[in-house]
Amino acid sequence: MFFLNIVYKINMFYSVELQMAGVILLTAMAAGGISLWLKRRKLEKESTENVEQDVSEHL
Repeated sequence: MFFLNIVYKINMFYSVELQMAGVILLTAMAAGGISLWLKRRKLEKESTENVEQDVSEHL
């Protein structure tokens, strides 16, 4: 019985470790995704501004 209690506690701690790792990885992936989205949005905005400038210069 004592052995099963120790195994149960170790299993719970392992589960908590995995959950914390999941939270950390989820947060990092979300931050990375938002960062990439902002960079892509900025590049698209600059690209459309450059195209509009080129069109207005050639008119």
